[in-house]
Formats: sequence, structure tokens, C-alpha cells
Amino acid sequence: MSQTQTAELMAALELGDATLDIARLARIARTAAAASGNDDDAAATAFIAGYAAGLAEGTGQAGFDRAHHASLRGIEQFLARAVTANRTTP
Repeated sequence: MSQTQTAELMAALELGDATLDIARLARIARTAAAASGNDDDAAATAFIAGYAAGLAEGTGQAGFDRAHHASLRGIEQFLARAVTANRTTP
């Protein structure tokens, strides 16, 4: 998705003021797919990142930007552990 399409989608979802780290999310999605060998995991990872951020914002735990960065950080940490575990498995 191009930056223009991303901006249009954000506006359509009334998220125009939110700042997304698209490059970081894309890296995470690629890591998820590579770690499992399944491209569907990239889409699931992106959905989970957005869902977690939306849930945190909706329940008043954090503003969207902070929640988005926290969800990405959590997913990166989870994937790092998963990739490390896969490398040590014979």
C-alpha cells in the first residue's frame, strides 16, 4: 500500500490525526511471515498490532500513538523470542 493509499485509508477510518509507523509495521509483518513460513501471519500480525492499539486507546489506557508504538514493541519482542527459539531447536 502506498503512502497516499495509507493516508486515504486512515482518513476514511477517521484516524487522520494518528501517526503510524508503517515501515516498522511492515518489517514486523515480514519477520512474522519469515519466522513461520506463512504469509498469512503477516496479515494477522498487522491486524493484532492495530487491534491492540485500538483496544488500549478505546479503554483509555493510552492515546493511539503511544498505544501503537507499544503494540509494535510488544510484537517485536515476541517475534524476537520466537525466532531465537526456532534457531535453537534442532
